[in-house]
Amino acid sequence: MNDLVNMVISKNITFFDEQENLSKETVLDDISQLLYKNGYVKESYSQAIKEREAVFPTGLNTTTFGIAIPHTDSKHVNEATIAVGVLKKPVTFQEMGAEDVEVPVRLVFMLAIKEPDKQLETLQSVISLIENEEKMNALVYSENESDVIQLLN
Repeated sequence: MNDLVNMVISKNITFFDEQENLSKETVLDDISQLLYKNGYVKESYSQAIKEREAVFPTGLNTTTFGIAIPHTDSKHVNEATIAVGVLKKPVTFQEMGAEDVEVPVRLVFMLAIKEPDKQLETLQSVISLIENEEKMNALVYSENESDVIQLLN
């Protein structure tokens, strides 16, 4: 789990307030742009994330709220990292493996994986984290970057 925590850097955490018309595309764009601005991904990453999400949805229903784990090919990544988006109001994503099922997402873990052979390991670490319901509840109600980093530690 520590490798996962080390990949989440405070400048890669963003909070979305209760905007009325926030869409999945806006969330994906905003988090992608944060990664691009900080040099972790290439300009092509944002479009690639949206295209992959359209074909292979990443929404997961949990017992309390939905979580999305968008990611794309390593050719769009400069340096491995994970960005976290905390949504104060749910945004609809499609469920992983069931494109016709909607998931009200409150947390987004956007993966930027540089080495393709690390994808499965990274996904397993994120899934392990997601299974910790207490931690997920605390994350979704966190107010700032330091709270998120502390919860992931």
